[in-house]
Amino acid sequence: MMRAPRRVALATLLLLLGACAEAPLPDAPAVTPDALAAHGEHFEEAVITVAPSLHVAVGFGIANSILIEGDEGAIIVDTLESLDAARRVAAAFAEISDLPVKAIVYTHSHPDHVQGASAFIKEGTEVPVYAHADVAANMDRVASELQPVITRRSLRMYGAGLPENERSNLGIGGFLALTPNAEVGTLRPTHTLTDRLTVTLAGIDMELVHAPGETDDQIFVWLPQHRALLPADNLYKAFPNLYTLRGTRFRDAKRWAGSLDAMRALAPEHLLPSHGQPISGAHTVQALLTDYRDAIRFVHDQTLRRINAGQSPDRIAAELRLPPHLAASPYLQPFYGTPAWAARALFQGELGWFGGNISELNPLPPAEQGRRWVEVAGGRDALLAHARKALADHDPQWALELTDPLLAADAVDADTLALRAEAASRLGAAETNPNARHYYLSQAREWRGEWTAPERIVNPTPAMLAAMPLATFFDGMAVALDADAALETHAALVFDFTDAPAHTLIVRRGVAEWRRDDQAPGVPVVSRTEVSAQVFKEMLAQLRSPAVTVASDFKMSEGNRLDLIRFLRLFVPLDTED
Repeated sequence: MMRAPRRVALATLLLLLGACAEAPLPDAPAVTPDALAAHGEHFEEAVITVAPSLHVAVGFGIANSILIEGDEGAIIVDTLESLDAARRVAAAFAEISDLPVKAIVYTHSHPDHVQGASAFIKEGTEVPVYAHADVAANMDRVASELQPVITRRSLRMYGAGLPENERSNLGIGGFLALTPNAEVGTLRPTHTLTDRLTVTLAGIDMELVHAPGETDDQIFVWLPQHRALLPADNLYKAFPNLYTLRGTRFRDAKRWAGSLDAMRALAPEHLLPSHGQPISGAHTVQALLTDYRDAIRFVHDQTLRRINAGQSPDRIAAELRLPPHLAASPYLQPFYGTPAWAARALFQGELGWFGGNISELNPLPPAEQGRRWVEVAGGRDALLAHARKALADHDPQWALELTDPLLAADAVDADTLALRAEAASRLGAAETNPNARHYYLSQAREWRGEWTAPERIVNPTPAMLAAMPLATFFDGMAVALDADAALETHAALVFDFTDAPAHTLIVRRGVAEWRRDDQAPGVPVVSRTEVSAQVFKEMLAQLRSPAVTVASDFKMSEGNRLDLIRFLRLFVPLDTED
């Protein structure tokens, strides 16, 4: 008698098991606006001493800064988002210790961890700065290629344009310590690691371990003498931001959970996160790390399970629920990320943009879709009437969605914007996730003409610009090229920098290329100019007037100044639409 193939037996077993109806997980406990308000107590300003030589500054901005005292000096881990906030922390640390700072550690590249570094060292002195090898490049990429959109979306998400009575805590911090034209003092990393680095600083043994999670360049810090773990942003008192509203590259949930497994294996006694209050007690810390890891793996595994069943990202986001014991954890409340946002990001990260519905393959342009939906609805007035009824029926989400076709068709007027603003205000008032709450309320103020999200809020110092590679600035120019205006342009501009090697910027029929030399093979050189690289950087960073700088600091060796100006005018960002 022949044995049935094993795969057939397994398929039969699965079919039998499938005959039992799968019970959906119960909904998570309700989170209320009052619970969000109470969450703010976690970020009250204080310096918390975990052990005689370990101190955590909480509540001075969105992130923490950590002071580690050694025999020969002190170490600072993470430096907040602005010089103003960092100076206040440095003053608070000075009341505890007069030891000189011997090193700075960045746990990752996010601005709220690196932008206050220079506040912790005496002017004119230098200290080593430790970080993952990708930190500098990631700081530069956001600053050059995506600064306008990340700035606008971040300020909406953090409620920077809201009055005090509309702002809540930020879920992982009390407030964003950045005001218009804020000063920052980022120091470039001087010592980097790719996997693991064991080092003794100021008499303190430390292990710096690559731990991808909220960012790919994240590290955690292990202090074996204290059995203290600094997990960076891979754990905080909120459901993790596997996706953030300000926009981010894919955050790999599986690797994030793996990083937490590496932390669990250390059996730490103390946990000093980069957001919120520290935690002590080996059992408590181990349980928290395990729950956090399990929540991430649950969302990852169950999202992929549903993806394999052919479910759409919208359906997965609507139906995914944490197990009750995880949903009830005070460290997994949706005060920063949410399982629904995580599920959408996982779908996109694992499968890309196509959700499986063939109508998505070649959709009508948004403006045409909007025009046709308005027509189907019976015209603009009929659509607005339905939206007003939705508001009257206490359904602001439907009111927003009903006016989306008008937005797409560029048929929005003052009445439509007022209606959308009212819908957004109602959604924001009821929202318990601070990122979503602030985004709703910020958009409402923008639609009412009460606030405009800026594209820039911080001013880099000349010293910071000097340390940034020229590649950062040319990459920024490339994404600002007006391709339509440059379709007939085939030309090059050579920069003979007086304080750096020459660079060549080429425009080839709508595409930009830059080279680290003065060569432009097969491309006519329209202009050749001498200028200081530092002056060039300061002009692009808006520390200098472009018109005045081009007129006074650019010396022409080939071509004329008018050709130079025409060429540079091709690099103009699009007008903001969001």
